[in-house]
Amino acid sequence: MAKANLFNGMISGKLGKVVIVNGKNGVYVRSLPTPNDRKSEGQLKQRSKMQQANAFLKPLKEFLKLAFVERKSNQNAYQAATSSLMRTAFEGESLNYSHVRICEGSLCAPQKASASISDHVAIFRWEDNSGEIAAKDTDKAVVLLYNPEQEIAVWEVKKETRKDKYCLQILDNSLTGGFHAYLAFTNKKEDRISNSLYLGEINVEEHVYDIEEE
Repeated sequence: MAKANLFNGMISGKLGKVVIVNGKNGVYVRSLPTPNDRKSEGQLKQRSKMQQANAFLKPLKEFLKLAFVERKSNQNAYQAATSSLMRTAFEGESLNYSHVRICEGSLCAPQKASASISDHVAIFRWEDNSGEIAAKDTDKAVVLLYNPEQEIAVWEVKKETRKDKYCLQILDNSLTGGFHAYLAFTNKKEDRISNSLYLGEINVEEHVYDIEEE
């Protein structure tokens, strides 16, 4: 809508996309500024990466309190995890699950570890590296299985330690699909943790129930 004021023969105001202004030297017509809401390519890429990071961390909020227990004092666990993802986990604009540090800390990380599945039991194995710097035989295994498509995370601090060399994680029979497996260690007090190790993706198939014959 056009709007203008007429006073003592002088006109001023807004007409469409122009503004009429009375100055000392006469009447001026100015075009209205066009809002610039365009984002640079770099900003759009950063926004996309942040959205992926937030989606990835959504099912892990409780777990992150342990996973980033050694975070800086000026960060909460979610901020520390986001910073880690943005720093280490992206290849170009895509999140690479094998680069994710699901845990980050100062303890010695797992070595020569693997994950496999038998029916609905996940089997985690590792080499006993007790005695190495910042590694004790009392450090407990921390396991996590993560399905980003279904936003499902299964995690637990196990009673098994480095010296046990393996642990089992029983999954609910309703779970199916591909799960990314991670392993880390935490100390007895759970106030220190290791960097996690990515163990690959395991496929959890539909559970087949045994039918007893009459």
